[in-house]
Amino acid sequence: MSKKGWIKKVFPGGNTAKGFHSYYDHIIGIDAKRLFIIKGGPGVGKSSFMKKIGYEMVKMGYDVEFHQCSSDNDSLDGIVIPDLKIAMIDGTAPHIVDPKLPGAVDEILNFGEFWNEDGIRKNKSEIIKTTSKIGKLFKRAYRYFAAAKSIRDDMEIIYEEALDMGKLHEATRELKKEIFATLNYTEKEGSVRHLFGSALSPNGLVDHYVTIIGKIEKVYYMEGSYVKGVSNFMEEMVDEGIKKGLYMEVYHEPLDEKNIETILIPGLNMAITASSKYADIHYKKIVLDDFMNKEFLAKKESFLKEDKLMMENLIKAGLSNIAKAKKTHDELEKFYVSNMDFKGVDELKEKIFKRIINYSNELKR
Repeated sequence: MSKKGWIKKVFPGGNTAKGFHSYYDHIIGIDAKRLFIIKGGPGVGKSSFMKKIGYEMVKMGYDVEFHQCSSDNDSLDGIVIPDLKIAMIDGTAPHIVDPKLPGAVDEILNFGEFWNEDGIRKNKSEIIKTTSKIGKLFKRAYRYFAAAKSIRDDMEIIYEEALDMGKLHEATRELKKEIFATLNYTEKEGSVRHLFGSALSPNGLVDHYVTIIGKIEKVYYMEGSYVKGVSNFMEEMVDEGIKKGLYMEVYHEPLDEKNIETILIPGLNMAITASSKYADIHYKKIVLDDFMNKEFLAKKESFLKEDKLMMENLIKAGLSNIAKAKKTHDELEKFYVSNMDFKGVDELKEKIFKRIINYSNELKR
């Protein structure tokens, strides 16, 4: 391999109206060759460790998934090297991961070996106090997100009433036919991988759909105010894809983890997305509002505007608390950074990197 690989950025977990929701089980499949689970406190270099290995593999020509942290979107929760079926993930709270096949597939990398425990223990009371403060800020943020979702639910009831289900079903049937008609139904069902495509983060609502959809040739853009309606439409496509035996990647929106925001069908080189980044760059556009009763919506316009403003303000308040939690987490990291042997971490990085290269060479034989 000589050409640089592609970096695909996704979110394996998200800050939702129900609290932190994890799709960690979907980071890598059951056919994984090696899963490195990193254990250790905040600021011990877990994210930097994974980034260094990830970028090295990209230089070698491998595509690498960077699994971003929704609570600190500049940090990583994990990396995956799909061609090698190797993953590396942060296995500490709030996404605790323990080995399922210890030794055979899973391996723990304990970064606690590289810290000065006596030095950390001196700051015990401050660490407890700061950790508690972070927890309270997240809980406050989740209450705001829950309130925002409740207001959005009020809007969704209006949109649901305005929707012409007959027109929607017709559009659904037409798109199913367009995408799947040439494929046969299979005895073995397809498979679905679930992740978040966007995140409510310290930097606001962020997404990396440009890297997720990436080089996909055929992109269907779905526009619509009715979030659940868009999700239901996409869910119909997922169900059909499963019946046709396809592998699909389903990306969810952060406020309600059940709602689908984007579907990737790699085998057909196509995607369906509600990301506004594809509003002007797409193969075909589907406008859900075209299936709405415009007169009914006009009568409800003042309610919708009021709800939208309230929902946006509640989300802003939640994001403000996520940002404060990140700032407080940075303070917590200082207690660990000053007591870490980062030279030891770098030496471990070199060892693990060499092992990954050996796995790569074994595959070429």
